[in-house]
Amino acid sequence: MNFLSNAWHDGEQLVGDAVQVGEDIVMAPVEIAHWALEKMFGSTEDLGRIAAELAALGKQIDQLSKEINTAVDQVDWHGEAADAFQAHAHGRIRELRSAADNLEALSASVGRLGNVL
Repeated sequence: MNFLSNAWHDGEQLVGDAVQVGEDIVMAPVEIAHWALEKMFGSTEDLGRIAAELAALGKQIDQLSKEINTAVDQVDWHGEAADAFQAHAHGRIRELRSAADNLEALSASVGRLGNVL
């Protein structure tokens, strides 16, 4: 009976060891990827700080574009030159808003990368 008990115990240990080896094989690429991402992009805290700064910059640019738009709309001179100026200024304002949107999207991406790490 002792032989069967020992064999059963050894079998349980063997299965447990096999499961551990399986986990190590599966998790090794994940751990390597995590290490590589951290070396390439910095720590989670660094990425969180960068994401916050990008979001703040996007908001500042958006606010600036609103202020410029208000100023352009208050131009009180008229004629072809005024129309051309306003058309050009509104084009640049659209570009600023696009840049603000891109910064906010980049901030979200950096934040997601930080969550991966």
